[in-house]
Amino acid sequence: MEKKEEKKSKVNKKLILVPIIVVLAVALGLLVSFGKKTNERELENSLKEMGKSFYENFYYEQIGTSADERTKLLSKFTTVGIKVDLENLSRYNDGEFKKEIKEFKNNKTDKACNQTNTKVIVYPKSPYGKTDYVVEVELDCGFSKEK
Repeated sequence: MEKKEEKKSKVNKKLILVPIIVVLAVALGLLVSFGKKTNERELENSLKEMGKSFYENFYYEQIGTSADERTKLLSKFTTVGIKVDLENLSRYNDGEFKKEIKEFKNNKTDKACNQTNTKVIVYPKSPYGKTDYVVEVELDCGFSKEK
């Protein structure tokens, strides 16, 4: 009779332990998948810095031969912006950003950023000086569209 009770006790323990182990495994899996932090903000900031460097140190210097000519040309881009994709940024200044751009990927999904759809957009603004602009970025790396 004791052996029967001992057997029942072991079976009951197994019936309790199995669901607990399953729940713990699922919880651990969820923690690991949600624990991976998105790097979207870091990529946006990096792209903005590249765009600023490109605009201030190259584009601005190349456009127009006088302040009036520069103002006239830049004023045409106040609403449409000057778009520079990763592919072009990788060629800028003898490949200054090439190594950084190679690492442009969504660390959560491991999806590489699209080189032509991921871009920085510079919107020049009056009085059209070297630092008179607003920068926006568009990432195409598999991040969700909701924020």
